[in-house]
Amino acid sequence: MTRSRYNLVHVNDMYCSSRPRHRAFTLIELLVAIALITVLTGMLLPSLGQAKALANRTVCLTNLQGIGVATQFYVNDNDTFPPAWLDSTCRWMDLIKPYAEKTSGLYSCPTDPQRIPCTWDPEIILSYGINTFRFSQNEHCFWYTVQASAVARPASTIIFADCTPGLYYVGGGNNFSEPVNHVDYRHNDGFNAAFCDGHVEWRSKTTKDEWDASQ
Repeated sequence: MTRSRYNLVHVNDMYCSSRPRHRAFTLIELLVAIALITVLTGMLLPSLGQAKALANRTVCLTNLQGIGVATQFYVNDNDTFPPAWLDSTCRWMDLIKPYAEKTSGLYSCPTDPQRIPCTWDPEIILSYGINTFRFSQNEHCFWYTVQASAVARPASTIIFADCTPGLYYVGGGNNFSEPVNHVDYRHNDGFNAAFCDGHVEWRSKTTKDEWDASQ
């Protein structure tokens, strides 16, 4: 009887000693873990921010591509580019709406800091402006009606670009300088632009010739 009790106690001791023991973290280990997490977070956040900025720039380029395509449809139907201003209730984006609905989201850049609706049409949040430089006659200035044949180099002439929130035009006048007046350099110190042939590019700097439809 005594021996059986001894064996049972011995077996129970062996069973108890075989259970895994959970060791708590020490304060130093916790501080090291927190420090590592902080360092990793600091390394990842800039990458995430850059990835988000690149994604927004891509969405913006896609929007301008859609506007450029809509403008090409307008040109094909009218043999002219849409003028910046027709009357107090009709600007360039109103003229291309049959080809790019105002509810399509094409007119708004995700990086636009203010996203201001048009005063004459609150359903449009406008982030892009039309080139209104006038380096020569009115026939080469997009503030007015420009014949498609009057644009000397469609693939090298900017017609739309990221603009200052609340505006619908960029540039203006005949004096060119960088940064371009009313252009919003909101994509990594650069801006997105659509050209008269419909293609789009990101630009950090431009030349006068790229805004001059007569050259």
